[in-house]
Amino acid sequence: MWAPITATFLIYWLIYRPDRFHPRTDSAVLATFHITNDSLRYDLAVDLSFRNTQRVSILYLDVAASMYYNGTRLGPTDDALPSFRQGPKNTIVLHPAFNGVVTVDSGVVAELERERAAGTVHLRVTVSLTLMYKVLFIKDIFFYKYDCWLWFPPPSNSTPVLFYGDGTKCWRI
Repeated sequence: MWAPITATFLIYWLIYRPDRFHPRTDSAVLATFHITNDSLRYDLAVDLSFRNTQRVSILYLDVAASMYYNGTRLGPTDDALPSFRQGPKNTIVLHPAFNGVVTVDSGVVAELERERAAGTVHLRVTVSLTLMYKVLFIKDIFFYKYDCWLWFPPPSNSTPVLFYGDGTKCWRI
């Protein structure tokens, strides 16, 4: 009895390969990223693209993004990211924005000073997704988490810096 169900699921998985899905970072703007006393002020806008290469629609039930620096969570996006349905062979771009002030420890301050001296600041945006594929009578839900690594020259207090990812792949964790 289980053999036909298992074979159907295996064939379905091999055809649609949900594990091959990866969001991509198209571009980002780091307007502010500096420390005053023990407070880190940040302002980051990112363009994330989601490409559906499948022949079926994908339903994004839950999409969330958070920003990290040196292991310190700086915050979730300013606005909640929407749930949406994506048609076959389609690309959708979301624009999460991160803005705020967070208290940091001396290790984060030292790391930022080291990175500023080296000429590159590394940030990580983590994207969490709940995806649902539906083909005929089969519904499958998948939970994924991706790290999108961004690197910038240290921004000055008046000039934002840009990151051109040109579709840099985010990595599943």
